[in-house]
Amino acid sequence: MNEYEKRKEAIVRYTNGEKITAIVRSLHKTRQWFYNWLARFNDRNDDSWYLGYSTAPKIKPTKVNDFIEQQVLRIRQDLDDQHFAQTGAIAIQYEFNRRGLQAPPVWTINRIIARSGLNKQSSKRKQCKDYPELFIHTHQMDLVGPRYIKGDGRFYSVNIIDTMNHSCYVKPIRVKSSEEILPAVVDFWQTHGLADALQMDNELAFRGSNRYPRSFGSVIRFALSQGVAPVFIPIKEPWRNGMIEKFNHTFDKRFLRCQTFSNFTHLTEASKKFAVFHNANHRYSSQDHKTPDEMNTNGLPPKLYHGNIHLQKRIPLETGCVYFIRFIRSDLLLRLPTESFKLKNELKYSYVVAEVNLDNQCLAIRQNNEIIQQFEYRTPVDW
Repeated sequence: MNEYEKRKEAIVRYTNGEKITAIVRSLHKTRQWFYNWLARFNDRNDDSWYLGYSTAPKIKPTKVNDFIEQQVLRIRQDLDDQHFAQTGAIAIQYEFNRRGLQAPPVWTINRIIARSGLNKQSSKRKQCKDYPELFIHTHQMDLVGPRYIKGDGRFYSVNIIDTMNHSCYVKPIRVKSSEEILPAVVDFWQTHGLADALQMDNELAFRGSNRYPRSFGSVIRFALSQGVAPVFIPIKEPWRNGMIEKFNHTFDKRFLRCQTFSNFTHLTEASKKFAVFHNANHRYSSQDHKTPDEMNTNGLPPKLYHGNIHLQKRIPLETGCVYFIRFIRSDLLLRLPTESFKLKNELKYSYVVAEVNLDNQCLAIRQNNEIIQQFEYRTPVDW
């Protein structure tokens, strides 16, 4: 017998003359419960008296009024129409203030966005606990493409981001080669300064050539000449370059997919405007919701590259280290771009740092900053 049936049975038995004490005892209820439903029965003349009344408050003082909700949704739509702009709660709140309006709290904006079905949950990959973090100040670089301009052919985009302040740089190129990529790195370091490391995936144009084993291309040569360490993330693990990968998503969604480019020149000019807009307007929670430009004004001035790479026919390779981060599987093989090395069994199923030392001409295998193995590694250098 469910609760509704108990209420109806109690009233039926009472109207048949049964005593209240016997009724509540057999139903395992209190006399107060019986009198409450007897009053409901007497007050209502319909057959739904046993269903009770809603206990929800008639007035919700914390509910956002419709006017504020419409303002939030309108500003969200305006930001979305700008293509380049961020559309989260923080960006909406800043837009309220910019327009001279009273901004609701961030959590209120989030509730309105969620209630309207405009929020999406992003999946996050789990980071392995023993993954090495080599440098604090890093520039992450990646290639986007190939993409196509209708009537004007294929292009790629060199994307770079500073992990300290999220300053970005984008440069469309026609051919995926180090000759096209290197000027982008130079431009970024001339305007945004040098970092401790340049982190990349294992793209051939970044590292050199398969034709000449143990050789390094102009991108690595230039980085080492400026005291910047080239770091290559594990093969097939793009999330290790998570910041640039997330930026690539924004770049694709807010720039490439939201407009049509008439030709390569139009694309190049528009990409410059996108980078400027991003650095001036995009806010990141990891830096107290400041834009990249605001972060740049607070810290020490960066160390800029003042040279001219176009005057150098060949960049000398003389000193420094190149780092490859790799996950060692059951075969115990460390796989570098052109060859493999057999490692110790204790390194199975763990990440290691393979450090190519040009000064010592050796390959050091490190784990937790400790050298576990060493191999002779003769590299062509310009001594």
